[in-house]
Amino acid sequence: MPMEQKGERFFFIGGLLLTAIVVAGFLPPAFVRPNGVLSAPLLYHVHGLVFLSWFLLFSCQAKLILGQNKKLHRRLGQSSLLVATAMVVLGYFMIRAAFRNPEFSIAGNGPVASTLYPVTDMLNFSIAFTLGYVNRTNGVAHKRLMLLAGILILDPAVARLIETIGAPFPLIPIFELCLFAALIGYDFIKLGKPHWTTLIGLALFFLAMAAKLTLSHHPRWAEFVTFAFG
Repeated sequence: MPMEQKGERFFFIGGLLLTAIVVAGFLPPAFVRPNGVLSAPLLYHVHGLVFLSWFLLFSCQAKLILGQNKKLHRRLGQSSLLVATAMVVLGYFMIRAAFRNPEFSIAGNGPVASTLYPVTDMLNFSIAFTLGYVNRTNGVAHKRLMLLAGILILDPAVARLIETIGAPFPLIPIFELCLFAALIGYDFIKLGKPHWTTLIGLALFFLAMAAKLTLSHHPRWAEFVTFAFG
């Protein structure tokens, strides 16, 4: 029997927080571009608007459930398929553009190793979103998986935010782990233990981190990146 969707303010506040992190991470660097914010390629603007729409959509959906407007929630939920698909497609082209830029660097790595960061982000987002959509009749799992999809794709925004405030690079995963900690704490309050979806999200986060530390300089990764994005 499907589990009823019940509104919980935690997820609405969580959506607003993630949206604020995205805006704070990307907006300041955009306005200090040498030739102005509009000097960035069109792909960058479309990519940014689509990704921002994901976080706005999640916040809106959480608010609709909070207000018990389930009919509109389900109707808008169908649009999440289009947004998620657009994110993956645009993500691919953004990664390809970054890989072809000799100056592309994350954590001091060259383009080949740096590409692993956005690739694992997109992969984790896709897994969490797919699980969330499959479990859309299970309210407890669904809202957690959709929130986790947002957290798992947040890495670029957090990295830019950390860079903007001049904090050290290692603070990025610590910042993201704090978001997981908030969800785990909420699970203990509401359920008495971490929900299985939260544990999956945390596992995906650590698997991505392990991949970045072990695979980024592997010759096979270089071959794959050249084939997929070269």
